[in-house]
Amino acid sequence: MTKANRTTNLKFSAAPQRRNPWPAVLVGALALTLVGGTWWARSGGETGELGQTFPNQGQEHIAVGAQHPAYNSSPATSGWHYVQPQPWGTFVYEITPETLIHNLEHGGVVIQYNPALLKGDVARLEAIQKRFPNKTVVAPNSQLQVPLALTAWRRLYTLDTLDEAKIVDFTERYRNRAPERLPD
Repeated sequence: MTKANRTTNLKFSAAPQRRNPWPAVLVGALALTLVGGTWWARSGGETGELGQTFPNQGQEHIAVGAQHPAYNSSPATSGWHYVQPQPWGTFVYEITPETLIHNLEHGGVVIQYNPALLKGDVARLEAIQKRFPNKTVVAPNSQLQVPLALTAWRRLYTLDTLDEAKIVDFTERYRNRAPERLPD
């Protein structure tokens, strides 16, 4: 090969190419969006949530007295329930979870107390219920391991004392956050 041929061959060698950074930037942005979106969805879309969130066990209507799988929370926050919800209000008798879940499905909040553990005047709970007359039920529940349990759809918040501000805060945050939102 002559010197001229070698020079010619060198003229056609490829120059180093610059890489386009945009595909890597887009992949990184997508990954951050997915991670952030998953966190946001699991946190309920806001910070400072009250209580625990439980997986949705569905909205299946069952016949009164029908058998069904166990609930994933106590008191129950979603799942199998009777066709007829409990009327809104304050009650002196215990109400079945299968009835109360229908109230939760309609965007309601259920305030249950263990009469043996509650240190406070139940009339205060009735006064709170009257602030939200079409979205709350207050009833005793002797099975509670704590004095008070507040439930909304997929949400459970327990209290060791009758704290009106916390009960009102929970009710305001979680009422109407359910699959079937009925007007107040």
